Amino acid sequence: MDDRSQDFDLTKDQKSRLLNLGLRSRPCELGTDERERKTDMLYDVLAQPLPINSSVADSLPAVVRGLSSRLQSLAGQPIGNLLQNPGTDMAIILRIKEYAKKSGTSTDSQEKSDVFLAVYYAAIASALVFHNQKITQHSYSDLKHFFCSFAQNDWILDELISLFNHARRCCLEKTSKEDLCSH
Repeated sequence: MDDRSQDFDLTKDQKSRLLNLGLRSRPCELGTDERERKTDMLYDVLAQPLPINSSVADSLPAVVRGLSSRLQSLAGQPIGNLLQNPGTDMAIILRIKEYAKKSGTSTDSQEKSDVFLAVYYAAIASALVFHNQKITQHSYSDLKHFFCSFAQNDWILDELISLFNHARRCCLEKTSKEDLCSH
């Protein structure tokens, strides 16, 4: 018996997610529930590498330029991995934040806009948790509420819920320090 799962080059997490989708869903329900659609969209965004800069793509030979978004060595790691990796450079986190902001504001779908907003705040959370840097003008108090809200959404993936909860705790520490300084 040959193992055809290798043909798809799926990671263990991707295989597990596919299996879970198949086990918990009835065929007639697939893709019809808003929560499932958002979860799937979020998973797809996080599984994709960050699009390469147009300046990098423009510098490539014409033959490679068309394939540049599919080449892992050029495009890099998936966005989800980058957001959860303490070693991800701040410049990359800022690029993810800007990519999510631009993608979310240019979409015609509220569901896609919500998904990109979650990625936008995940980038802010990543910078706060792993680099102790606030990359937004929002106050820590506002961020705490945003992170809490996203962590309670049933379409947010577990790994992002963990990141949002950790970032919320960071905001709690910052707001309590701000409160001490204001007295």
